[in-house]
Amino acid sequence: MFTRCSEVLVSRKKYILITSAALVFLLLFIVAILPTIVRIKAVEALEESTGRKARIESVSFNPFTLTATVEGFAIEEKEGHPFIAFRRLQASLSPASIFRRALILSEVTLDTPTVSLVRNAPNRFNFTDILEKQPKKKEEKGSTLRFSLNNISIRNGSIDFDDRIVGGGRKHTIRVLNVDIPFISNSPYLADKYIDPRISAQVNGAPFTFAGKLKPLSKSLETSVHVGLKRLDLPQYLAYAPVKPPAELTSGKLTVDLDIAYRISADKKPELLLKGTTRLDAVSIDLPGKKPLARVPALEVKAASLEVLAKKFHFDAVTAEGLELFVERDRQGAWMFSRLAPSAPEGDKPKAAEPAEKTEVVLPSLAVTNATVHFRDELPKGGFNTNISEINLAAKNFSTAPGAQAAYQLSLKADGEAALKTGGTFSASPVAVTSSITLTGLKIQRIWPYLSPYLTAPLQGTLGLTTELGYRAEEGLSLKKGDLSVAGLAARYGKEGFDLALLQVSGTSFRQKENRLEIGDIRLAQGNISLSKEADGKLSIMSLFPAPSAAATAPASKAKKAKAEPKGRPFSYVVKQTRLEKFNVTLTDKTFEEPPRFTLRNANLTLANLQGPKFQPSPLRFSTTYGKGATLRTNGTLMPVPFRYRGSIGISRLPISDFEPYFPESFNFSVIGGNLDTSVDLDLALKDGKAVGSFRGNAGVRDFHSIDITEQDLLKWESLQFDAFQGTFAPFTLSIREVALNDVYSRIIIRKDGTLNLQDLVRKEPEAQTAAPVAPAAQAAPTAQAVPSALPVAAPGTVAATSASQRQISVGSVTIQNGTLAFTDNHLPQTFNSTFYNLGGRVSGLTSEASKFADVDLRGNLENHSPMQISGRLNPLRDDLFVDLKISFRDIELAPVTPYSGTYLGYAIDKGKLFLDLKYLIEKKQLTSENKVFIDQFTFGKKVDSEQATSLPVRLAIALLKDRNGEIHLDLPVTGRTDDPQFSVWRLIGQVLKNLLVKAATSPFALLSSIGGGGQDFSMVSFEAGSSVLSANEAKKLTQLAKVVADRPGLKLEIKGFVDKGRDPEGYRQELLARKVRNEKFLLLVKEQQVKEGENSETVQVTPEEYSKFLKGVYKKEKFPKPRNALGMVKDLPDNEMKKLIIANTVVGENELQALARERAATVINYLATQGGLPAEKLFQGSGDIYKAPEKETAGRSRVEFSAIAR
Repeated sequence: MFTRCSEVLVSRKKYILITSAALVFLLLFIVAILPTIVRIKAVEALEESTGRKARIESVSFNPFTLTATVEGFAIEEKEGHPFIAFRRLQASLSPASIFRRALILSEVTLDTPTVSLVRNAPNRFNFTDILEKQPKKKEEKGSTLRFSLNNISIRNGSIDFDDRIVGGGRKHTIRVLNVDIPFISNSPYLADKYIDPRISAQVNGAPFTFAGKLKPLSKSLETSVHVGLKRLDLPQYLAYAPVKPPAELTSGKLTVDLDIAYRISADKKPELLLKGTTRLDAVSIDLPGKKPLARVPALEVKAASLEVLAKKFHFDAVTAEGLELFVERDRQGAWMFSRLAPSAPEGDKPKAAEPAEKTEVVLPSLAVTNATVHFRDELPKGGFNTNISEINLAAKNFSTAPGAQAAYQLSLKADGEAALKTGGTFSASPVAVTSSITLTGLKIQRIWPYLSPYLTAPLQGTLGLTTELGYRAEEGLSLKKGDLSVAGLAARYGKEGFDLALLQVSGTSFRQKENRLEIGDIRLAQGNISLSKEADGKLSIMSLFPAPSAAATAPASKAKKAKAEPKGRPFSYVVKQTRLEKFNVTLTDKTFEEPPRFTLRNANLTLANLQGPKFQPSPLRFSTTYGKGATLRTNGTLMPVPFRYRGSIGISRLPISDFEPYFPESFNFSVIGGNLDTSVDLDLALKDGKAVGSFRGNAGVRDFHSIDITEQDLLKWESLQFDAFQGTFAPFTLSIREVALNDVYSRIIIRKDGTLNLQDLVRKEPEAQTAAPVAPAAQAAPTAQAVPSALPVAAPGTVAATSASQRQISVGSVTIQNGTLAFTDNHLPQTFNSTFYNLGGRVSGLTSEASKFADVDLRGNLENHSPMQISGRLNPLRDDLFVDLKISFRDIELAPVTPYSGTYLGYAIDKGKLFLDLKYLIEKKQLTSENKVFIDQFTFGKKVDSEQATSLPVRLAIALLKDRNGEIHLDLPVTGRTDDPQFSVWRLIGQVLKNLLVKAATSPFALLSSIGGGGQDFSMVSFEAGSSVLSANEAKKLTQLAKVVADRPGLKLEIKGFVDKGRDPEGYRQELLARKVRNEKFLLLVKEQQVKEGENSETVQVTPEEYSKFLKGVYKKEKFPKPRNALGMVKDLPDNEMKKLIIANTVVGENELQALARERAATVINYLATQGGLPAEKLFQGSGDIYKAPEKETAGRSRVEFSAIAR
């Protein structure tokens, strides 16, 4: 047994020795030979597999520590450039590999590795050919090799990447690369253990650190890393973006200090969590063409917890410093941002939106300081540029959690002038905002490009705004405490414009839910407006607004109208107060050749409680100064729709002449003076387009002055006052307590061309067609009544008039004081002037009631001497004019009217006075008038040479009309209808006077008969055939004629006798016989001395009883042969036989008839002288054709005719 034991021992020793020798040999091989073999084979294999020259300086193995070391490793490019190299690689195998049945390296150390990568073409690198040479490995089924690499360390690594494809070539470097990885293993027992890798490097010069906690091979794949990167230059990496970005990042540094955690497991959703700080510095982004887009000097985002996959983003703070943005919009309206968005591929249809998960964002602090926005907009005409600077935004406690509120503050400046400050709170869920806004110093002219579509000229002014805005989903938008102000608001339109010192809108609020706007106060202060009414009738200020295009003015379709119908509550508004203060307005009306100009100064307007759409009466107050000193004022309430104004209107010293251009064009006179004063209480409304309501007040016109077209005074007065008038518009009524006219002056002028200044005060429009002829009124005849009792006139025409029953007008009294009426006639060779003074009086009780009449009492003096009075009743306001007036004119001197008498009558007037008593009654359009004229001591002067003088015997007419007292009395009644268009009282009176002159020339004795002859014909005296003895009637006529002639000292008579050649011879024989019979008796009486005193042969009377006796005496004395008896004695014959013989033997020839004519004239002259008492110097016997027939066919030829002779 011992021996056996020793054998065993020997055997073991032997085994040990052999083993030891083998081990020693193995160690020697591993240490001395194997590294060389491995080095050589490795180089060969590398060169073969890479096609590049490889180099390994040494390979060593430490069998005791199971450590392999490779030094001086390098692979060169084919061109000889370095490819891969490292100074030393050392790996230590853990003995646990044996019992773990896995490759376990206890340590791996790589020192100073360098890698040079080159990209020559897309997807082609300097190592691509190596990969292509490698045979494709077939997948082998089997167990997975377990491994565990521990204590992995890379020191001072370096990587160079030469990208020759991107951007003309880019080079990237990683320096000082240090990597520490505790282990990497797929062994089950290590799979759930965390790996804590550490990496640091300088990436393109930017320090980079990486530290993590990983389970890369665990099923849960838990990863937690910390990434640190300082000021990485970003632009060079954009070249590797899969799509070329629309903007170019020209500079930018990225700094990252992040903790990133990622977890994935079968029973949970993946989780990706980030926290830490990300910072961008010196970022510069440009658009194509080197147009700047953004500059970010510093942007830092501090994340508390960003759960990316769960869409929960919790930040600590976001800060941006010096942010600068360049915002543009082109002429087509495209924003620059639209160019940044990628275009969708053609043919792609948008996918239906999936329900979005709620995103949770929490941002406790956001701060943007000193930011700037450069804004350029080429869409509006002329373009717009502005620089918004000093933008500072601070937000606190933002969260998307329901009900969470954030606070913010924002301030900025535009162009260094305008400043905006706003602050408030807001929430994301539900969406709600409360904000206070303050805007100051905004120059309106800066935003002119945006106003140019709505205005034709730029506005000037500085705008300020303060308000509080709010928004809630259930209430909509709200605004309160809104105050807006514009200082220095101004605009020009043409050569005119306006400027406003201050426009202020305060106390504004708006509630979208109620759709109601409230404004506390609108104030416009110290405005100056200059505008014109252009020739086309438009106001010049309207040129500030462009004319609407045809599309804008076209009516909308029914569909559009229906779509545009508002939903919900209608819009309503209220403006509690509107004020215009110290306004100056100038208006020029260019519709006239000489444009009138109107100015309002210091205009003030207050309008309260203006609201709509349901309007309420709004208190209104207005006052201004017009022109040089007129004042206008209103005070009342105004209802815009339906229109109604209730209040007072006051006007003081308003110059009427300023408004003369608006008088009717037919007016041919000018107003050069006059001021209107009025104070009216007015209640005016519009109903169906017509004015309704009432008015009351006082009015007056002071210092009125008007001239005619020749610039001669026409009408002027000191004061015309309407006191206490009142009335209504519909139906129209008017009541005036008193009208007073003081110091009135009017002038009537006959111009050199014979026209009257009054006749063309209103220019007559040419008639459209010739009117039908109207029968003229009958001319008045110069009879004792001057005209018949009634004048036939044309049938009355149709005259349109407003019925007095539809208008009620009353005037308590009309008073005239100190009136003057001047009359000038320039068309005479010698100008005539005359003036009425002291015109005054009163008209009381004017009314449109047909049954009431006004009392009239008017007085005046011609040349301060001749009194005039008008008294009676009238009613000019009823449907048909009623007049019952008496006009008395006394003691008018006629000598001053010599210019008229000399021109038209051919004689001057030495003296004379005129008295008029006129009565006029107009009732039911029928005129009845009495015109009594008394002219005292009228005397013509010397003759005046005048081509216009009448050829009528005016001296004779005056002699016929003037009585022995030097008086002329005329009664000229006139009648007619006032609705006859041809009717004129003064025309008819003038015609009467003309007829008097004509009748004086043609029938003077007919005129005398009409004046004082009781209607008898004074032109002739009739005689019995053959007689020269006056009949009783003819003698009576002569007596009346003698009286008429005796009363007219300037009248003489020429008396002519005429005979009837047919009847007078026989009558003369009979008359001669009767005369012889009377003479026989007279001789007997003489013989017997029985002749009575004054008795003669012509007057003695022969009785019938005596006739036969004296007839025989005559018969005896006749010389003609007589019948005798047988004795030769003259036979006694009966009376009839004697008469026959006497008459038959009486010879009547030319001489006898001439004598008869003379006898007849002598008889008349003798009668007029003896019985009529006319002096002989007034009576003249004329001669001529005694057989001349009378003018009247019915008159007898045996006559004496009279001719009037004026002295």
